[in-house]
Amino acid sequence: MWHNLPQKLVKVLTPWRRVGIVTLSVTSGLLLFRYVGILQLLELWAYDQLLRLRPAEVQDNRVVIIGIEERDLQKLQRWPMSDEMLAKLVTIIREQKPRAIGLDIYRDLPVEPGHEKWVEVLQNTPELVAIRRVVGYHQGSSIAPPPSLNDVNRIGSNDLGIDIDSKIRRAFLSVSDAQGQVVLGLGFLLAGKYLEAEGISPQMLDETTIGFGPARFSPFSQNDGGYVRAEDEGYQVFINYRGIQGSFHTVSLHDVLDGRIEPNLFEDRVVLIGSTARSLKDVFFTPYSSTFIETPEMMAGVEIHANIASMIISAVLEERPIIRPLSRGVEWGILLVFSLLGTTWVCRWKSIENVEKLLITPTLSNLTLVSTGLVTSAYLLIILGIWLPFVPPLFGLYGAAITHIIWTLIDNILISQKRLLDYAANLELKVEQRTLELKLKNEELEQTLQKLQTTQKQMIAQEKLAFLGSLTAGVAHEIRNPLNFVNNFSGSSLELAEELEEELEPQYEKIEEDSVENIQDILGLFKEGLQSIAHHGQRIENIVKSMMMHAHDGKEKPEFVVFNELIADTLSLVQQSLSVKQNTVLIDFKTVYDPNIGEVQLIPKEISKAFLNIFSNACDTLRSRKLAEGEGFSPCLEVTTMDLGDRVQMTIRDNGEGIPPEIIDQIFNPFFTTKPTGEGTGLGLSLTYEAIAAIHQGEITVNSEVGVYTEFIVLLPKQGFNNPPLSEVIPDSLVVSS
Repeated sequence: MWHNLPQKLVKVLTPWRRVGIVTLSVTSGLLLFRYVGILQLLELWAYDQLLRLRPAEVQDNRVVIIGIEERDLQKLQRWPMSDEMLAKLVTIIREQKPRAIGLDIYRDLPVEPGHEKWVEVLQNTPELVAIRRVVGYHQGSSIAPPPSLNDVNRIGSNDLGIDIDSKIRRAFLSVSDAQGQVVLGLGFLLAGKYLEAEGISPQMLDETTIGFGPARFSPFSQNDGGYVRAEDEGYQVFINYRGIQGSFHTVSLHDVLDGRIEPNLFEDRVVLIGSTARSLKDVFFTPYSSTFIETPEMMAGVEIHANIASMIISAVLEERPIIRPLSRGVEWGILLVFSLLGTTWVCRWKSIENVEKLLITPTLSNLTLVSTGLVTSAYLLIILGIWLPFVPPLFGLYGAAITHIIWTLIDNILISQKRLLDYAANLELKVEQRTLELKLKNEELEQTLQKLQTTQKQMIAQEKLAFLGSLTAGVAHEIRNPLNFVNNFSGSSLELAEELEEELEPQYEKIEEDSVENIQDILGLFKEGLQSIAHHGQRIENIVKSMMMHAHDGKEKPEFVVFNELIADTLSLVQQSLSVKQNTVLIDFKTVYDPNIGEVQLIPKEISKAFLNIFSNACDTLRSRKLAEGEGFSPCLEVTTMDLGDRVQMTIRDNGEGIPPEIIDQIFNPFFTTKPTGEGTGLGLSLTYEAIAAIHQGEITVNSEVGVYTEFIVLLPKQGFNNPPLSEVIPDSLVVSS
């Protein structure tokens, strides 16, 4: 037992060998591409699209921007603005009691006039935060803060992390300068002053995690998300932008200086002062700058710092999500899972003679389904503040599927090549097999000949029936024209005889009594003769109508119908017709339907008419016996269906008067009837036999005992309604190719 274990294990694992190789190869290749940085730009672009597709957020009224626009520069006629004007601006803002003021304008050098006034305002405005440049955007050296400001809690860094595609996606909560001094970011300082009024202050929970109320901040690492060896100096976090540029309440410099603002616009708010004019070049690309059809728009630096401050405040007070990447292990696991899906579940195959054929439509459907699920999951996670880089898993899904398909196609080619070699090597054996096949084909030809002869007989019978139908229809049509004349003439003659009798009545007094009696006798005999002509004319017309029904034109098309439902509907029609007849009797209808029958190929109109004739005749004989025997007789009609595989059987049994043995073989002949003169045409059962035997190629037999019962047994094929074409009669195996 144990010595066979390795072989059994190899047999079980062999089908999964290809899956493992493809999955691990694709996963390893994508990890290598990612490490080299090939996918970085594409992953950052995908991250931008996820941010842009998020639902629009409401404006954060806790942050107000005073933007220095192009029209302000035109009025100032200089830049930078003077210390005097800046002092006036801060004084106006301070009077409305904001919680924090952020000055995103460098003030490392005096700008006369009004420098002394500016120093006084700067020192007497504790809520004011000035800026300095520490790392320099990679564009220049650092810039010092205002010399007169020594409080480090009022000096913030306005540095921003610029990615390789020149976009701002990260913010500095803190950064160290050349002397090793930690400088807090401008947005972080402003948010801290705002939240200080709420009694909330930041604290270090461990060596890396900052706790700010319920919010938790973790520093950015150089390989987080889709980044590859990005610069991660300082304490950086992802910026959770509120939306496109213009997402905050912004007023211009001169609107504030000229008093064209609301009196409490800045009260209890964070106010940022900075340039929004493009000519000052303090604008940057952001994730919301990406677009397919429009020119990318840039966002002012002051608005980016407003987003940072708003992000921190919202995270603390409203628990707004902070964007965090998944751990590296989780990302690798997701990549491995989707590569495995691309190798296994996505691809759909159909084995034909041990050759795997790709099912294109199911495979594409599965690829679309899994891809949509992946992108949708990434979108839902980014709304929750989790960045799932979906580009590598998406590439893994498609790469594994394509690799698996190519590998399988190569195997198919090798299998086909081997089969060709085997076929060439065994050509003599194939010749012997071909000889044996020809012998078998000869035997099949004999069987086919028998089928052809049977088909020929059926076709001749159908042609005869068609000719008989046409002949019957022609004869009936020729009879109908003189018959209409006879019926019309007898009717009009009868009316004239009655009018003649009415005209002679006043003249009877003038004629001898014997003559009057003779005249009345003659008129009476004349009227009786006309009535007899009319009666038998109507009788002939009914026969003509039956002959027209007997003439089957073959235009109806067969269809598959539920056999039991067809029988039930026909029987219901008979029951309804009995309920409106005079001298009707109560008949006990018993039905037993085989549920396994299902659908049968029939011409519903013809077969319903046939069954209706049998049911109606059965009801007539039950009615006659009931009227003859009275209460001592209980009429009963039983209908039973049975599934016989490729055929169905229906049995119709009644306990009526029965059929005498001497006429039982004649009941299907046209114009034969046992009913009294004038009640039947003798064509009902003839039509029934034609519908079952000729049209539907079925069988009908009758068993009867006089005074006991009558039983009709009908056998119908489920399929093969019409005569099959020769292409179906002669099997493909008998067609000898050249």
